[in-house]
Amino acid sequence: MPTAIPAASKGAKTDVLVEAGVTITHPERVISKTGHITKGELAEYHAAIAPLLLPRISRHPLSLLRCPSGIDGKQCFFQRGPGRGLGKNVHTFDFQHKGKHYEYLYIEDERGLLEVIQMGAIELHPWGASIDAIDYPDRLILDLDPAPEVPFEALKLAATDLRQRLKKKGLDCSLKCSGGKGLHVTVALAGKDRWPEVKAFGAAIAEEMVSAAPEAYIATMSKAKRTGKIFIDYLRNDYTATAVADYGVRARPGAPVALPLAWEELRELKSASGFTMKDVLKRLKSRKPPAQPKGQVLPS
Repeated sequence: MPTAIPAASKGAKTDVLVEAGVTITHPERVISKTGHITKGELAEYHAAIAPLLLPRISRHPLSLLRCPSGIDGKQCFFQRGPGRGLGKNVHTFDFQHKGKHYEYLYIEDERGLLEVIQMGAIELHPWGASIDAIDYPDRLILDLDPAPEVPFEALKLAATDLRQRLKKKGLDCSLKCSGGKGLHVTVALAGKDRWPEVKAFGAAIAEEMVSAAPEAYIATMSKAKRTGKIFIDYLRNDYTATAVADYGVRARPGAPVALPLAWEELRELKSASGFTMKDVLKRLKSRKPPAQPKGQVLPS
C-alpha cells in the first residue's frame, strides 16, 4: 500500500508518496487538467498495474516520453538513453548495429517502473525484442492509423479484416486500443524470426489489404495520400522502432490508457482512447485481462 510521509526538504509544502520503496516527489502535481490527474495517481496506477505491464516491457529497451511539467505543458520529450536523474533500478543497454553504437534504457521490476514515473515519464514505448535476444522480435505489431475523417466503425472493420487475414495464415492475434486514435493488432512471436523477416511479413499483409481495398487502406506514410484512408503501419517492426506499452498511459488530455481488449469487445467499442486509469483498474476487478497468445513462428 502507498504511504504518504512528510517531505524532507525544509519548508516543503507537500508530501511525498512511497510506492514499493520508491519515493514519488510532488504527488499532488497535476499532470492533466482534464480529469485533474496527479503525479501521485499516475504512480499508484503503475504500482497496481505492474503485474500486467511488466511482463510486456521488462528487459526490453524503452523510449520514454517525459513530461516534467505535465501533459498540458510544452516540455515533453523522448528519452532513450542515459541521463541525469535516473534511479538505480533503471539500467542501460549498450549494443552495436550496422556499425552504429546505441545506448537504451530498460527496467526489470516494479521499482524500475516507478523510478521512471518519478522522473516525469508518462508514456512507455518498448522495443519489440528483449535485450537478451535483440535481433529476434517477440511480437509483430500492425498499427491501424485512421485519417481524421475516417469513422471509427470503419477502423473496427479494418481490425476484423486484419484478424481474419492473419487467421488464414495460421496466426492468432490480439487487439489493443492505442489510447490515441488507432487500434493495434499484435501477433506474439516465438523469437525465431529476425527483424527483416518480421518487417517483410508485416509489409506483405499491409500490401495485401491495400490491394483488396485501395479506397480504404494505404501502406505508405505519405499524409498527402491518406485522406479518407487507414494507414496500415507495419513500420513499427523494425530495428529501434517502438510502440506504446500495453496498459501504458498516453500523454494526452485525461491520460487515456492503451488497453488490451478481448476481440468480442470490439463490437461495442466507441473509441480507441475511451479508457482512463480509473476505468482500467475498475474493470480489472470484475474482468480477467485478455490472455496473451503464445509465441508463434511466421509462415514461410
